[in-house]
Amino acid sequence: MSVEPEYQLKHTNVSRPRLSHQGSEQSIVASLAASEGFYSIADYSSSESDDKSSRPRFQTPPSHHRTPSQSHEQLLPNSEAPITSLKGVGIPRQAYQHNPPQSPTVSTIAEERPGTQETRLSQPRATMDAESNITTPGQDTTPYIRFAIDQLTRDEEVRGSRVYPQVEQTAEEESDDDYPVDRIVPDYGLGYMAQEQATQQRMSRHMPIKHDRKPSSRENASKQMQLPMPMAVAPPKQQATQTPYQQQQPPSSPRGPRDVFVASTQPHAPLDFIPAILRPVWLGLFTFLNLLMIIGLIFCAVYSSRSGGIGLWDYGSFGDGRYFVFEYLPTIFGMIIFLWLLQIQTALQRIVPFVSMASDSFHRRSEAVFLRLYPTQFLLPNIQYFRAGNPSVGVCFLVFWLFSWTIPLLASSFNVRYDLDRGVWRWVAVQGIVWTVVALYILLVAVLVVLMLFLRRNSTGLKWDPRSLADIISLLERSNIMADYTGSETFGNSDWHLVANRADRIGYWTTTKRPNDVFYGIGEEGGETRRYSVEQGRIREKGAEREYPDTTTGEQGDFSIRMDIRSPGVRLKYLPWYLRDSSVIAWIVIATVLLVAFLVVSFVNSAVRLGFLPQVFARTDAGGFSASNFLYSFIPALIGQFLFLALLSLDYSIRVLQPYMSLSSKGGATAEQSLLVDYASRLPLSVTLSAIENKHFQTAILSLVSFASMTLPILAGGCFWTQYYNNEEVVRVAADLPGYYALCFFLVLYVLALLALLPGRRRAALPHRSVTLAETISWLYQSPILADRAFARPQTKPELVARLMGNTYLERTWTRSLISLVRPSRDNLRADSPTDPALKEKLGHRERRDDASAPAGIRYGFGIHVGRDGLEHLGIDRVRRGDRSGRELVIWEEQRKNKRKSWNEAV
Repeated sequence: MSVEPEYQLKHTNVSRPRLSHQGSEQSIVASLAASEGFYSIADYSSSESDDKSSRPRFQTPPSHHRTPSQSHEQLLPNSEAPITSLKGVGIPRQAYQHNPPQSPTVSTIAEERPGTQETRLSQPRATMDAESNITTPGQDTTPYIRFAIDQLTRDEEVRGSRVYPQVEQTAEEESDDDYPVDRIVPDYGLGYMAQEQATQQRMSRHMPIKHDRKPSSRENASKQMQLPMPMAVAPPKQQATQTPYQQQQPPSSPRGPRDVFVASTQPHAPLDFIPAILRPVWLGLFTFLNLLMIIGLIFCAVYSSRSGGIGLWDYGSFGDGRYFVFEYLPTIFGMIIFLWLLQIQTALQRIVPFVSMASDSFHRRSEAVFLRLYPTQFLLPNIQYFRAGNPSVGVCFLVFWLFSWTIPLLASSFNVRYDLDRGVWRWVAVQGIVWTVVALYILLVAVLVVLMLFLRRNSTGLKWDPRSLADIISLLERSNIMADYTGSETFGNSDWHLVANRADRIGYWTTTKRPNDVFYGIGEEGGETRRYSVEQGRIREKGAEREYPDTTTGEQGDFSIRMDIRSPGVRLKYLPWYLRDSSVIAWIVIATVLLVAFLVVSFVNSAVRLGFLPQVFARTDAGGFSASNFLYSFIPALIGQFLFLALLSLDYSIRVLQPYMSLSSKGGATAEQSLLVDYASRLPLSVTLSAIENKHFQTAILSLVSFASMTLPILAGGCFWTQYYNNEEVVRVAADLPGYYALCFFLVLYVLALLALLPGRRRAALPHRSVTLAETISWLYQSPILADRAFARPQTKPELVARLMGNTYLERTWTRSLISLVRPSRDNLRADSPTDPALKEKLGHRERRDDASAPAGIRYGFGIHVGRDGLEHLGIDRVRRGDRSGRELVIWEEQRKNKRKSWNEAV
């Protein structure tokens, strides 16, 4: 039996030959045989006949779309058969009851038979226009073979569970779900990944309904500044034959039902994670300590006023042990409780946005993305929760801020008074100040009870603690809210209303077309899933403004260069005002001048050692209050508390910006030094050790000195004392010299720590602030990092960290896990070192070879990248990707030093 040649050259235009595929029984049988491992028998309809001749046939997707520029002689009419979109589960070839229509050439398994190869080699090689994408018999068949292999082996590349579609699936039932895997098989410009024309039109009509919004002036300016890539000019005749994409598409049937997000009601793991410091056990322990403090203060106030104010204890001498008990110890206890409260405040602020997103209140959910995740200042009260619909949380933060006043009050809570009956000086409690402190502690206990009830009644919607950028990225992996953040990487303060009035929710989700596919993350109920199109053989996400594929760009320039994100005025626009050059220099100069003046006044003429006149009334009244002791205890402690909170604000601002500083550095940074950095959520000493291990010395210095600065209000409030000198019969204010020398040391350390603010601040500059969910999403909404396997449905935080750093993270011993609580995990993840020198050398070669591809060796950066829609964006992504594009992230440090001018230049 003679076999017809697989390819037959039709009557073609001389300038544009066209190669069509003539179907044959042999190729059909081979295609069916190749597809048996791809679809199970259960997928066929039960009404189908068992006769092989009636079994459904399939065709692979066309390698390109027919355009008027191609040869139009002998073109066959389009088929209106149902189309299956490219979605990562294989492309079924459609069944036809009659002769299958001819389609643009696509390689099949049958083409690799010897007969097919001989037929292909025997055909003449026709010259081809340089700009034509049509395959000719003389071209290399390697892409076709790789495409066929890719179709049969793509199961290993598809994320999530396998879903086999029905063979006779209608167009309305087809899914437009994303194809999340980065394809590694290039098509060499053949476009074999392109879908059929009807699928292109159907997917282009499935755009999400967007709220009408008026473009901002920044958006208009950015559009004017966008310049297309240089393109080769085509001949006039060829340009005349090109038509817009929408004119090429024939009318099709109305689109089917949308594939939208639906909140899952099936039972799953509870989403009620609470950080350890906010759990009932630790909150109960903290409340118990506050009750002990209240009891102690009440006892001192009551016992001191008994029998007409007899006092608490006899006064010994200036600077003795009893002096330490009454002047330093109460402030130390108060500072310990205050530091614990700061950690509670930090953890609560971190989870409240997610608690709001998990609530049923539309107002809370709409304001959740604008709540600050991390504290960056402690000098003013945090009142953002009142407008966000969380008044109970707002009251908590207001009381937390008021509690900071207890530190200077405790420093002036005790005084001495002369007992005329006994002729001795007695320690007494200052009644007004002590009862004020007791009232503040009672308020704190009350709001702690309110906080425990709030956390008990409201679900957090969390699987684990969202401490880092990696945790937030994992929540956005399949989110359907990304398109609404178009252009948000360059938003100004007046532009964020464009993403307001949303109803984003966190929890478990399904879609209307995949009800059994349950996933976790942030999404909009009723919003459409992310949709993709195939353009020039690449899977691209459809953006909000790209209703049709862009056909005006060339193959080598499929995106437009954005000049706005390359401008220093946009890229380096935002930096907290207190971290800008003028402010930092002012802080250093002012602190240095004040320190020098303080030291000169203190030690010239031995003023501190010999004492000085108080200049105010020094007598103690019946309530134990002395204007002199209050002035020289409360005011120094208040100044010390201000200095402590000011440096703590600078410290936390640098902690929040440190991931972006690492990502913006030359060459980027590893996940451990950037995406997994959680300095803003760590304990004081833990953050210092972690920063040293990651070589973030600026953060290490500031965190250590800010922790040491808690001694400033303690020492300043206790070292000055109004003392009566018997030999001179005069009252002077003197200083406790050991405490005063310690105070001078920590003040010098404080000023030196301000010098750490000078280096590296330019890398912390961003187009806008980045402390809320909305601001963080603006760096990620088009980033290909959302499609990385590391963030594909991690079930636990250790699993996420293991994907980013390597599987050795899961093999740590209990001791290493305990050490990692205060130290980062890079050293803890290293396996035991081999003792054999030959084995060491072998492992060394292997490590150098696999360093770039190992999870711990992947580097991430903040810069200009090509997004999932094929356009330029500014945000977070890998520095280098091993896919077909080969484009590297353009980081500002490299751009500023004129080492990276374009995508094609190496660093």
